Amino acid sequence: MKLKPFFIIQICAFLIFIARAYQFYFFGAPFRAILWDESLMSPIVENVFNTSWFDYATSSKTDTGIGILTLFFSIILFVSAFVSLFWKQIPYVKFKKSIIGFSLFILFVLGICMVKDKNYDFLQFFELTIQFAAPLVLFFTKDFETLNKQKLIFWLKVSIAMTFIPHGLFAMGLIYVPGHFIDMTIKILGVTETQSRQLLFVVGFLDILAAAFLFIPKLVKSAFIYIIIWGILTAFARIVAGFNSDFFLNSIHHFFYLTVYRLPHGLLPLATLMLYGIYDKTLKTKY
Repeated sequence: MKLKPFFIIQICAFLIFIARAYQFYFFGAPFRAILWDESLMSPIVENVFNTSWFDYATSSKTDTGIGILTLFFSIILFVSAFVSLFWKQIPYVKFKKSIIGFSLFILFVLGICMVKDKNYDFLQFFELTIQFAAPLVLFFTKDFETLNKQKLIFWLKVSIAMTFIPHGLFAMGLIYVPGHFIDMTIKILGVTETQSRQLLFVVGFLDILAAAFLFIPKLVKSAFIYIIIWGILTAFARIVAGFNSDFFLNSIHHFFYLTVYRLPHGLLPLATLMLYGIYDKTLKTKY
């Protein structure tokens, strides 16, 4: 059976939601980065709820409430994963769009919390663009067959570029090199820290170059091939770097979900390349 690009987009949405649901359920989410920020929350806590900041911050009810909210979000994401996978088979359009829309809101809040947790590093948010893009395609699509493929391809290319450019900037160290980038490179390739930084600079530059090439017609297919391969390799790098044969199940538990929600970094470009080929053939047929 030949996979269709829209089904791959459904798979991407499924992988993102199921892995985030797993993350929320077992490891929580960084909501406390905002909910326990006194400068942001104290005006609301004190003026709206008429509670002192000290009582709010030290209350076990607050911590329990955050835990319940995270669990609730996990359930919504879990349901959204299977709604995405069986999108065409589920006839209830309002239900589908409501559940996917709510889950997109959860991902948006997650992105904001990650930015806040990383000292307002907004590149962290833009790195999630592909993870927003796949569910957004489902949310805004009425009929896959009659969808304007030219517009879809353009916006998918934008989302791919917006993910890979921040990734490249981090790898090059133009802002800073995330420590886990260096650690993964050392563990997987067995290189020194200096060699790791040098290699990361090169692949970071290639990430940015490939993102730019997506918008150059003669180079777009080569750019897609690079991005597909690199997107999948960087996803599996998480489980490879964290794997410990002595603690097999523990390794899977702690690192596999990190791979799962990053697999769309390679799969969504694959779907876009397939759409590009379909659109190209349509044009040739017409003209």
